[in-house]
Parts: sequence; C-alpha cells; structure tokens
Amino acid sequence: MSSISHEERTAAEQREADLHQFRPGQWLDVHLPGVPQAGGFTITSTPFEARYRSDEPGYLELAIQKSPNNPPAAWLWRPEKEILGSEILVRVGGSFVWPPPLVNPASIKRLVFVAGGVGVNPLMSIVSYLHQVTHQLPPRIEFLYTTRLPPSGNLHTLLFVDCLRRLFESDLKHHSRTFKLFLTQAPRVQEPPSLSWPVSSEGDQQTLRRRISHEDLLNAIGPSTERSGTVIYVCGPPGMTDEFVGLLRAAEGMEEKRVLCEKWW
Repeated sequence: MSSISHEERTAAEQREADLHQFRPGQWLDVHLPGVPQAGGFTITSTPFEARYRSDEPGYLELAIQKSPNNPPAAWLWRPEKEILGSEILVRVGGSFVWPPPLVNPASIKRLVFVAGGVGVNPLMSIVSYLHQVTHQLPPRIEFLYTTRLPPSGNLHTLLFVDCLRRLFESDLKHHSRTFKLFLTQAPRVQEPPSLSWPVSSEGDQQTLRRRISHEDLLNAIGPSTERSGTVIYVCGPPGMTDEFVGLLRAAEGMEEKRVLCEKWW
C-alpha cells in the first residue's frame, strides 16, 4: 500500500458536492467516525442505480479491499451490526469518467478499456452504464483485462469477471464487442489443476495465459487511419499504466486527449 494518502494523491482532482450527479468512473472521498484520514473508494455501480425509485431506494456500490492496515477500509469491513446506521460524510471526485471530458461521444467509433487488477473497478461502472444507455455505445468495444491466475484455477473468483462476461454476451445488434481476459502467474506458483473454462484466443470472449502485449494494444486501437475515432481508458498499477499510456499516446494517429488513464496503488 502507498504511504501517500488518497487525499494527497488526488489533491488536484475536482470534487463535487452533488452525490446524485456522479459520472461513471468516479470515486468517493469517505470520511468515517473516529478515522482521521479519508478513504478513497471507487464507485462500481452506475448513476441509474443511485437514483431513488418508488419501489426501492437508490444505492452506491463501492470497491473496498479488505485491508487491516488501511484504517478507512478496516472500519468498513467491521461487522455490519457495529457500523450500520452510522453517519458518514462523502464527496464525489475524479476526472477518469464517461463521457471523456475533451471528446465528443458521437465521434467515437471504437472504445477500448484496459484494466490491470483492481483497475477494473472504475471501468466496471463505465461499461455497465454504457450497456444501460445503449444509444451511447460506439459501434466497436474491446475490453482487455489482465489479472493474476488464482491458484485454484477458479476464474469465477476473479473480480467482476462473471459480470463482464455476461455483459459482453448480451445480444446487441449493430455492435461489435470483444472481451479478452489475460491471466498472469507469479513465479514459483504451482500450476492449478484446471481452469473454469478453456483457454481460447478466438471469438468474442477470449482467455489467454500471458500478459497484455504492445501488439495487443495497438491492434485494439485500430488502424492508424481510423484512430481519430478511437478512445481508450487505461487503469491499473502505476508501472503498467505509465508503460501502456506512453505507448498509446505515441501511436500514429492517436491524440493525447483520446487516451485516458488512472492509477491505483
């Protein structure tokens, strides 16, 4: 975990007072009773789910990793009976959002998401929202998600994998969508006995036993002559994000404003 607090790391980011107007991809500053530092947690649900409806109240879903050394996270992981009904203070913030701040959504013909580990969290909100408002879906969407292979081989335990597979299996005419899962393995980790589904490098749902390559990224953003219609979101650990963003912003035909990024520690 980084020694820099969430508020220090995001000090330059704009905060917004109206929680009900949050945009897909944003996070919350969460101030908790008796905890001096605010927590920063990604909103993984969509603005539609935050709206109050006559049959049920709105809600926010947050991604909170269990971490005893992170006081805000540790507070929220306490037993439900100890914290239910507590008053907390929150602010919404972040510029890694849909629609992209400097790009007209109508100009987007190809939309690419690249997630590394927990970097999938804000992208989950964006891609879920786009499947709720299908008129905003670009003609082509590609989602590249790299994460550690679980020792058990049970891919259903991977963060949001089942949700993403369901979204990309849904029947949407006039849209081309591809979901690629890249499984990496730490050195000296024993090979799992079997995977939940086969490795495959073909079709709209692919599972690959390797890292995302530069070639994967350049293929995803399309031919250089068509990149004026491409937008790509990259979110993951700092090293991965810096490497991928540097490559993409230098790619022929790509404008810097069409490569959006966020880093998570």
